[in-house]
Amino acid sequence: MSKEEKLKKFLLEIPEEIWNKWKDTIPRSISLNKALIELLKKEGNKK
Repeated sequence: MSKEEKLKKFLLEIPEEIWNKWKDTIPRSISLNKALIELLKKEGNKK
C-alpha cells in the first residue's frame, strides 16, 4: 500500500452468526481484513 493511498476506516456491526459463517470460510493464512477488501473489490466490479 502506498503512502498516498487513502484508507476508509469504519466500525462494522454484523450479526455474530453471519460474521462467524463468513470468517470460517477464510484460510488462516489470509487476514480477515484482506479477505474483506477482496470481497469488496469483487462486489464493486459487478457493475
